[in-house]
Amino acid sequence: MSNLDPKTWENLEFTDAERERRWREIRWRMDLAGLDVLLVWGNESKWRVAMANNRYICGRAAPGCILFPRKGDPVLWTGFPHDVTPWGALANGWIKDARAGQQNTTRELIREINERGYQNAHIGIVGFGENAPKVIPETVPYTQLHAVKAEFPKVTFTASGWLLEQVRMIKSAEEIAILQRAADLSRLMAEAMVEACRPGRREYEVYAMMQNASLANGGEEDMIWLSSGPRPAPHGRRAPAGARVLEKGDIIVSEFHASYKGYLGGAEVSVSIGEPAREYKEIYKCCVESQKAGINAMKPGRPFGDAVAGFRDVIEKRGFGTVECGLHGHGLASPEFPSCMYGGQAGSWPDHAYSRVPSLSFQENMCFATATDIFDPAFGKDTGLMLGRTVLITADGPVETTGLPLDGEIIAV
Repeated sequence: MSNLDPKTWENLEFTDAERERRWREIRWRMDLAGLDVLLVWGNESKWRVAMANNRYICGRAAPGCILFPRKGDPVLWTGFPHDVTPWGALANGWIKDARAGQQNTTRELIREINERGYQNAHIGIVGFGENAPKVIPETVPYTQLHAVKAEFPKVTFTASGWLLEQVRMIKSAEEIAILQRAADLSRLMAEAMVEACRPGRREYEVYAMMQNASLANGGEEDMIWLSSGPRPAPHGRRAPAGARVLEKGDIIVSEFHASYKGYLGGAEVSVSIGEPAREYKEIYKCCVESQKAGINAMKPGRPFGDAVAGFRDVIEKRGFGTVECGLHGHGLASPEFPSCMYGGQAGSWPDHAYSRVPSLSFQENMCFATATDIFDPAFGKDTGLMLGRTVLITADGPVETTGLPLDGEIIAV
């Protein structure tokens, strides 16, 4: 397995200029929407991506509540008292006024709103998961928000998660550099998976070797979905990985993220221990054709739906079926807007929000994860393969960032 030189990772830190850019982009949208202040909540669910908005604003993985005014300094309530000391776990973030958030957040939040004169203000409420594709439940705490609303009957409260989603959709040069590091880690995780898939190993050993490839090179722990067997499910299972012992003739399917400073690179990889059956070879060939056609359509100015069709047309023509097929936004969270993975003539769950095709065009500096998770109904709906990559939209077109090859043959070890 290749390793990255740790020295190349040490200088990748977000600058004050990046903080100023983000806050400026948020604030002009607040001005346009008539918002005086945002209340932003996040927590550590879904491998910490439910903190995406918090991390975007304060530059740190800080669960809790942020009061972010259109004018003035923000406040962060997070962690235990020792976490917010100058030497604590949450020191040196972008928000200097960081307060312990375990006991008194609601009371302090009400006092802060009063002291800043927001008794008649327009307050935007931001949680995670409240915008399309709505695959994650909202993280705004009911009890706290209810108490704040009861205290300020003249305040107008508006759901404003769209604002942060929109700001985060187009990545800055600094974000793209971090995303590329995450993609590099994804490649190392894929290489570790291929190396680990040997007869006699258990699923959780494969899982551990993949995580180690990321953590030992500066990454943060994140998701790995993995399934194995002579007829694997058409999508990997959520962690924890099982104790099943791999055997010759098995196929392992996986979807995973590498995380670097919270930014996600991802891939979907299928590996065969030995020569796979003819049916799996045909499924994998279709996966590759789907990925290439979909990624090729992800050019600036082209409609999002063109790429969705590109991923799906070859599958529909082959008469195969899909669990997930398409693409979704990627950054501090997965998925981000815009996203479309369900539906289509070969797909399932057509009424789910994840099946809606967003009505926008690709723009430079968007980032996406792609997925072709398919099965051959004639062979069996309960088994299939997975293939996916991470793609950055550049002025010259889509660039696959992990460097993992898209070949016509399933990886065999």
